[in-house]
Amino acid sequence: MNPAELNLNPISQIDPLVIVAVMLIMLGTYFVLRRVFVMPYLRVMDERQQLFAVADSQHLQAEDVVRQADYESERALAEAAQAAEQLRAEARERSEAYHRERVEQATATASERLERGRADIATEKSIEVEALRSQAIDCVDLACGQLLGGATDEVVQASVDRLLARRTQ
Repeated sequence: MNPAELNLNPISQIDPLVIVAVMLIMLGTYFVLRRVFVMPYLRVMDERQQLFAVADSQHLQAEDVVRQADYESERALAEAAQAAEQLRAEARERSEAYHRERVEQATATASERLERGRADIATEKSIEVEALRSQAIDCVDLACGQLLGGATDEVVQASVDRLLARRTQ
């Protein structure tokens, strides 16, 4: 072949059938790749985006639930504290009432015992005074008998009664 006959123009060397075949192969490859790789990838990405949206929504709902639970727990805690304070106040009042009742009972019992003791002392005192009077009468009568030669029973008793009256006051 002669070099002049050789066509060195690159555009004239391209066979239109090869170009069409390469284009068909590229289109086929594009559709196959799109169907096998791109579409499933896009579907996964869409599903992932939907899952993120659902998760964000659930997260917001969970935050609302947590906020509501915090509010309710604080309210319940405040109510419990108020109820506990009320119970403490009631217990304090019952304790004070019980204490007052016990003090009143103890005071009443002590008063009764004091009155009984005073009555017992008065009884014992009267018994002792009567025994002392009897002994004093005997002594005065004996002394009067030895010193004065005797005295009447009325005089002896009157003098003993005057002596005892001064001493028992």
